[in-house]
Amino acid sequence: MIFCQRLIKKLDRRGVALFIVLTSMATLAIFLGEITYTAQINQKLAYDRLDQVKATALAKSGFRLALLRIRAYTELKKTVSSMAKSAGANASAVNSVVPKDMLEKIWNEPITVPFTGDISSLPTAAQDALTKFRKDSGMEGMLYLSILSQSTKFNLNSYLPGFASQPTPAKPGSSPTPTPSPNPSASPNATSTPVAFDPAEARNLLTQQISETFQRKFDEDEKFRDQYRNLKISDLADDIIAWNDISYDSTRSQSSNIPLKKAPFYDISELHFLPTIDDQVYDLLAPAYSTTVDSSINVNKIQEPALIALVPTMTVEERKKFFEDRDKTGDTAGASPTPSQDPNSSTEGGPFKDPNDFFEYLKKKVAAFNTTSKIQDFKDNLTKRGITIIVEESQFLVHIEATVQQTKRTIEAIVGMVPDTSSGSTTPTNPNATPTPNPNSNPNSNPTTPTTKRSSLKVIQMRFL
Repeated sequence: MIFCQRLIKKLDRRGVALFIVLTSMATLAIFLGEITYTAQINQKLAYDRLDQVKATALAKSGFRLALLRIRAYTELKKTVSSMAKSAGANASAVNSVVPKDMLEKIWNEPITVPFTGDISSLPTAAQDALTKFRKDSGMEGMLYLSILSQSTKFNLNSYLPGFASQPTPAKPGSSPTPTPSPNPSASPNATSTPVAFDPAEARNLLTQQISETFQRKFDEDEKFRDQYRNLKISDLADDIIAWNDISYDSTRSQSSNIPLKKAPFYDISELHFLPTIDDQVYDLLAPAYSTTVDSSINVNKIQEPALIALVPTMTVEERKKFFEDRDKTGDTAGASPTPSQDPNSSTEGGPFKDPNDFFEYLKKKVAAFNTTSKIQDFKDNLTKRGITIIVEESQFLVHIEATVQQTKRTIEAIVGMVPDTSSGSTTPTNPNATPTPNPNSNPNSNPTTPTTKRSSLKVIQMRFL
């Protein structure tokens, strides 16, 4: 009996010890698992942070590459223009060797780095260079770069004085050319008054333009017309103007559940905040309007939605003919019609050479602008709204996407070309003065050769997404 009691006590002590050992091992396992999990999480966060740094650096490198492409375009365009001027009568031959659309491919073609497409159709030298670049670059991740024209839509901020396009200043040294009066006996008061930017008139013209956009949509889409026949375009335009114009006193400021911004539009998506704009109305306005810092319209890049807003009186056939004529390339662009051809169906075409070329096209090819007075009214309306017609892009929207592993960084920036204000002329010297020799000068150099300045680029707006 006593032996049995001692054996039971001994077994109880062993069971307690085993329980303590098992509990300690379980606690240690949980502790080690927690440490391991925390270490793995910290390692993942560290690698993700490293990928973020790499993606940001890669995006910034892509932005510098975009600036290089824009600068290369500006410098090459300047060189071709200088060669064309020097060629005189053979300027067309110079322009045919380096056509304008080929020059613009320097900036308007999207690229991906490293290039992963099929290179079998390229020349052997190009294949070797790309293969070597892929092998030696050691670049982690992928870079997508696109540059878009910034002046293809109407700017909803254009009626604000700070965003209206300013008249092109006269070149240094130039003087205004007096215009002879057709009637010498006419009084000085009979001259026409120059048209200037007018914010109030710009708001009225914007309302009229939006109304014409809706009317065009009503004519083309009966379902849309039945759904929005009771929509007051004046209320819609009033909401747009009240949203970004701090000086505008709106009667509808209380109808919105969202306080008015009273500052310029930063993005076209802000239209969703307005009470009169739903998804369908937004889809109608977004293709033709933007919220940029520039109020110019590039008629060589404009697309159909913006063209309808710009010239709502154009018929469907006239719009189709407009794009056919503007986008002509090759030997037929700019060719003169033969005597046997109809002038209206001639082979002349191609990009517009200057704004006057665009206005002349409207006068010849669009029935609503068949008189000089109608063209002048159209020009005056653009001036009142602070909108300028251009034919060469001077502001670009740069979009960069850099991807490293699962991390993506995006940069969007608006880059503008700063015009070169140098006249390129040399300072006149005194013919009686004795020249002072310069030991560092080259005796064979021409002192009268003007120096060529590089075009400057300005980052107008930039954001990281």
